[in-house]
Amino acid sequence: GADVLARRAVELADAGDLRLAGHLAELAAQAAPQDPAVQGARAEVFERRVAAEASTMAKGVFGWAANESREWAGQ
Repeated sequence: GADVLARRAVELADAGDLRLAGHLAELAAQAAPQDPAVQGARAEVFERRVAAEASTMAKGVFGWAANESREWAGQ
């Protein structure tokens, strides 16, 4: 389910595959928008994407996604 996708997204982010991690984290969040653990994983993945990006626009988009998930997760 969504929790498996979220865990895999974090594993991929740990391995440096941030692009695929972002896709899986987003899919997990869409499948379980009320799950705080899934939203927390999405926030973690997108925070890493912010740190890795050079583009200001990409940083803004990924930062917005991380903030949105932190709010949904109650963090």
